[in-house]
Amino acid sequence: MMTLLYALLLVATSTAFNLERPLMSRHALHQPTRTTKLFSAEESVDSLDETLLRINFSVVQGAGIFESYANKALESVRSYTKSFPFAAVLPVQPLTYLPIKMPDGSPALKVTFLRKKTAEKGSQDGGIVFTSRLVSEEDCDPDGLENYVLRIELQAKRIKEGQTIPKVFSEKQICLAFIKGLSETKGQELLAEGGGVVVDSVFHIWME
Repeated sequence: MMTLLYALLLVATSTAFNLERPLMSRHALHQPTRTTKLFSAEESVDSLDETLLRINFSVVQGAGIFESYANKALESVRSYTKSFPFAAVLPVQPLTYLPIKMPDGSPALKVTFLRKKTAEKGSQDGGIVFTSRLVSEEDCDPDGLENYVLRIELQAKRIKEGQTIPKVFSEKQICLAFIKGLSETKGQELLAEGGGVVVDSVFHIWME
């Protein structure tokens, strides 16, 4: 009899405990916890340093809706940046590369160099931020026929936050590999998806 009463008491206690716990929906269980980091205005001003790389692209289109193909062209440049295998360029250097948002809301990509965290130093050892934007609107050809000359600017800026020893070698290898990838098959395919985006000019700090 005592055993039966004890078992009934356990069941009642367990039921009451479960009633007090909030139910979690299946959607909540599968909801992602990682969010895109917002690059704060203070961080963007204080930690971004020298421009390491600048690439100018152009797309010349016939008559059409400017906003439609402009966004498509810009997205092709951003797709190339997001898909670039940064870790493969520096297999020995620990790093992460994640999408972020700049203070104006525009998407960018942040490469962070990592090191072993200590009591004196954090785990971040500098890095690079890649941004891209439209820099011009429509233009007209000499014959008066409506043509759109679209220009896109991509920049890679050094992140000096946490950098105690210059990462010039790592920065150079990433930037040069990034440029080279634009002329390779995958890079050409991604730029072609934007309506025929082509490289107009390239500048980097290691140019002779």
